[in-house]
Amino acid sequence: MSHVSLWLTPEELVELTGYKTSRRQKLALGAMGVVFRSRAADGFPLVSRNLFETHTVLTPPRKRREPKWEALQ
Repeated sequence: MSHVSLWLTPEELVELTGYKTSRRQKLALGAMGVVFRSRAADGFPLVSRNLFETHTVLTPPRKRREPKWEALQ
């Protein structure tokens, strides 16, 4: 019987994000709208396997809103 981790594995995070370093992975996960936590010991991004697998639609990245310059006149 194989053990399935509660978190995505380091290999799965590389496949998902395209990056090997946790810093870059966290930036990519945030840009994709994937919810994650940083492990206290080393900052490694923890992505819940259950949350990731049950939410088929990821939150789209937020669009940056431009100021309404005409309102300043």
